[in-house]
Amino acid sequence: MLRKPSIIFKTNFCNQKCKQAYQIQNGHLINQHLKDQIEIECAYCEVKFSVPRNRENSAKFCSRQCLGKSNGIRGKILYKNQTLVTCSNCGKGFEKKPSTIRPLNFCSIACMGKYYSENKMFSGENSGTWNGGDIGYYGPNWLCQRRLARERDQFTCQNCGITEEQYGKELSVHHIIPFRNFKGDWEKANELSNLTCLCEYPCHRKRHSKNG
Repeated sequence: MLRKPSIIFKTNFCNQKCKQAYQIQNGHLINQHLKDQIEIECAYCEVKFSVPRNRENSAKFCSRQCLGKSNGIRGKILYKNQTLVTCSNCGKGFEKKPSTIRPLNFCSIACMGKYYSENKMFSGENSGTWNGGDIGYYGPNWLCQRRLARERDQFTCQNCGITEEQYGKELSVHHIIPFRNFKGDWEKANELSNLTCLCEYPCHRKRHSKNG
């Protein structure tokens, strides 16, 4: 049989049936390295146990229990090496590993969220999805075009399929090509072909995030 050089091995078979027959016939010759055992001492309980010789330097514990207990001791040692820092939001002192200390440190998710919100860390121009800010006026025909777009789309989100009745409020009408791209030409921007109905969350927000 023909094979690519990259998939030629010591033993090669034309099909799975031949491979299984070979393994049955030569099972006593396969994985012989596992039979060559050596005794080593558990790094936790110091009890001797057997492992294949090729694991002499990598095996350290006789069981998962000993591994877990050893990791617990190691964790306590590492915990003692923590450094006292001050929460950037509430001023409360707490401990952190030196490798995780940052210019801003928070004692909880709530403190982090409050700090970011109050300082507008990731809003407006600081946001990775910033695209120039909201536009408050879409032209004199906007309300009419918005209503026509909702009627055309049968009051249904064109992304997830939820209806206004299910959603509990009016759907948002999204400009497929952003309004600002039309340089103030509200008639073209508000053409029905450029409008689509989306639920505000999550579909409309996701669409703006992708555009950003």
